[in-house]
Amino acid sequence: MALEPLKLLSLLALAVGLPLAWAQAPPVPDWLTTAPPNTTTSPEIVAIDPLCGRTQRNLDEDPLRRHCLRQCILSPSGSIQPFFSEWEDYCRETSQMDDWDPQCQAFLCCMFGCDVWGGDSTFCLTAQPIKRREMLVETKAQMYSAGLTKEKRCALEKCNAYCARRVFLTCRETQYVQHCESTNPRLYGCDVNCNAAWHGFHPSWFAIAVGTVGGVLVGSGLSPTSF
Repeated sequence: MALEPLKLLSLLALAVGLPLAWAQAPPVPDWLTTAPPNTTTSPEIVAIDPLCGRTQRNLDEDPLRRHCLRQCILSPSGSIQPFFSEWEDYCRETSQMDDWDPQCQAFLCCMFGCDVWGGDSTFCLTAQPIKRREMLVETKAQMYSAGLTKEKRCALEKCNAYCARRVFLTCRETQYVQHCESTNPRLYGCDVNCNAAWHGFHPSWFAIAVGTVGGVLVGSGLSPTSF
């Protein structure tokens, strides 16, 4: 059963021992959370407040939001929240932590095995936490600083689809598929298959990716072109 954002935050607050007042927020008007009928508006484009709220605190100092951002909650609209883009931001913003989320490490380091990100995941898997955070921030800034061609944007989405297929379980995979479809890849001539992520998942890959340096990611030079 899907939970309303306010109820979810209240439950999370109780779970980590925070006062309920922390989780209180004014209700979001229906006109902000509901897309007009007969439209193709993406769940990630509709203007709604983030499920996990907003705060000035850094995520590494905010265990409640970290816990919330790791969830996969089915909203009344049928979308998975938090959105995939929020989860990916959470991964980058917490990458300097010693106990970095293993699923974040598996997905983001997989991306660096794709040609579009350099074709080598070694540094992502072996760097010290602070250096890892610097690398993730700097490489993303460099990738987007000069703007993206249609070809590079498509290559990035195919890389994401490839890594989602290799790393995620059902809920996170569905979260990614909704994100991928919301970008309307066909509009910029990209033939990425957003729905291919779940097919071919290998349970052993996750352990290899996060448990060793000599696994399939390191220096793999992945070049996904048909996902």
